[in-house]
Amino acid sequence: MRRHLLILAAIILLAQTGNAATCDRACLEGLVNQYLEAMLARNPFSLPLAPRVKFTENDQLLKLGEGLWLTATAPGSYKLYAADPQAGEVGFLGTMRENGTPIALAIRLKVENRRIAEVETLIVREPDSAKNIEAMGQPDPVFLEPVPAAQRKSRDEMIAVANKYYDGIEQSKGSIVPFDTTCNRVQNGLRTTNNPDYKPPAPMTWNPLALGCKEQLDTGFFSFIRKVYPRRFLVIDEERGLVFGSFLFQIPGTVKSINVPGQGTIPMAPTNLSPYTLDVVELFKIASGKIKRVEALQARLPYGTPSPFFGDK
Repeated sequence: MRRHLLILAAIILLAQTGNAATCDRACLEGLVNQYLEAMLARNPFSLPLAPRVKFTENDQLLKLGEGLWLTATAPGSYKLYAADPQAGEVGFLGTMRENGTPIALAIRLKVENRRIAEVETLIVREPDSAKNIEAMGQPDPVFLEPVPAAQRKSRDEMIAVANKYYDGIEQSKGSIVPFDTTCNRVQNGLRTTNNPDYKPPAPMTWNPLALGCKEQLDTGFFSFIRKVYPRRFLVIDEERGLVFGSFLFQIPGTVKSINVPGQGTIPMAPTNLSPYTLDVVELFKIASGKIKRVEALQARLPYGTPSPFFGDK
């Protein structure tokens, strides 16, 4: 009898330990907030850290406490989260001040047993981008709306939908991407679809940002991107229908012009005429199996910069 009681007690203890180790949405978002507060206080040791924390800033491996930890001076006003309790992953898009200058940043935390095991950071040090993001006020409410349980897609289905987006970019085929008719995209605080007021940089005279998500891809506008690789789908927020990931756009700088139906030959923007890798953190809202919203932060890196997190798992 005593032996059975001991076994039962052990089972209960294990169950309690498992529950304690689970980090739900509130826990994951709370860890992001705690991380930001610790950064502003210059005190990484105030955080619940796993024994070996892997930390990167714009794909550079650093010691936790370096980089933005030394220069962050104040919180920003914009915060958008994606939480994946099943995988123990949380993504964040927001703003801060770095020595008084507005910046935008994306953060991904990997959480194991309620301790931070990985920190991946992308920083956009373009003050106008952060100002534009904060000018939006609050995140688009679409990102915060829960998807009714009966309408939710599986994790694999959500990843497949988001992955088609990058196939469409590589192939210049918007028709293969399951876009919702109301799809819109914001990049670095700029609406890059259905934006007729955008003024393209010289020598471009055509405004590709005036088009919708599908139509824009169909023009071949993104043909200056040779490949999107690696594609890392990291946070699958099933409750809200969100996919948050990190993607490297390989841009060789060899495409000097594009042939746009109805527009003729359009010269490529000067910024795309030299080799570089674009580090992109992207958040997708997927509803009824279609991409409804895309919000992204992106920063230019030297061509061929690898992801320190790719291929090590």
